[in-house]
Amino acid sequence: MRGTLSWLTVLAAVALIGAPGGLSAQENPPDTVILKGSPLGGVKFSHATHQGLTECTACHHESRPAKPLSAPHQPCTACHTKAATAPMTTSIRDAYHDAAAKKGTCMDCHVAEAAAGKAVPVKCTECHKKSNT
Repeated sequence: MRGTLSWLTVLAAVALIGAPGGLSAQENPPDTVILKGSPLGGVKFSHATHQGLTECTACHHESRPAKPLSAPHQPCTACHTKAATAPMTTSIRDAYHDAAAKKGTCMDCHVAEAAAGKAVPVKCTECHKKSNT
């Protein structure tokens, strides 16, 4: 009986925590997220718009040994903070784009899309707005 109870406990834990579609997976992300912290204003990010254009892993990268993920699609700010604190080496701003806003997770894609002739924001104030607080 004791062995059966142990296996049931393990199976329940796997089903709730580690299985695809379990509690740890974020199947339905929030439609819109306001990314705050810039003196230029917050960025209104639409998951719905971006989901049809790229894979989730384009932004939500794989777990890293220095700071393992606690969920498959956790918010960037769970690891990346305003000032990078050990063991992290990338601040939240640098995770989105470098200091010159020329490359980074957001800008790499936006620059490529603009070069392909698509109308996407590439200037700071096209994303950063004081009204997004």
